[in-house]
Amino acid sequence: MFWFSFAHLFPSLRPFIKWCANTAIGTYIHSVTWAFPLIEAVHIVALVMLLGTTMLVNFTLLGLVRGWSAARIGHNVRFYVNASLVIVVITGVMLFVSDPWRYYASDAFGPKILMLAIAAVYQFTLYPRVLRIDPAYTMTPGRIAACVSLVLWFGVGATGRAIAWI
Repeated sequence: MFWFSFAHLFPSLRPFIKWCANTAIGTYIHSVTWAFPLIEAVHIVALVMLLGTTMLVNFTLLGLVRGWSAARIGHNVRFYVNASLVIVVITGVMLFVSDPWRYYASDAFGPKILMLAIAAVYQFTLYPRVLRIDPAYTMTPGRIAACVSLVLWFGVGATGRAIAWI
């Protein structure tokens, strides 16, 4: 795993981080004892919902779930994927502004944001194309797409968890 902090890569972001630290919402979340745990719980539940729905589609592409096509499952869970991603991003921003200096200096936060950006772009560009391919022709591309998706989304979760330890 590669670790880097935004503090080392982008020292010019200090004024923005200072502004984040002084926002009303950041100050409120940081000062109220129950706010951060509540927001973090919603963040984790949304991430689990995102991972669960994505896993269902990926397991279908891998041939572990049978009965429905990956395209149909992908269509059925699209709302939950999109909603959970929006919730993850909103609560993530709220968590960030509650203690921006900590995240700015964290060696795990940089990889998390990088993996989140790659996973989101992948989820909305290449991944839907694989789901639209005729199932008779998607065996290898579908499996590769599923593995990439699983690695990216579980990487987001693992690096997020690592923020507490690194």
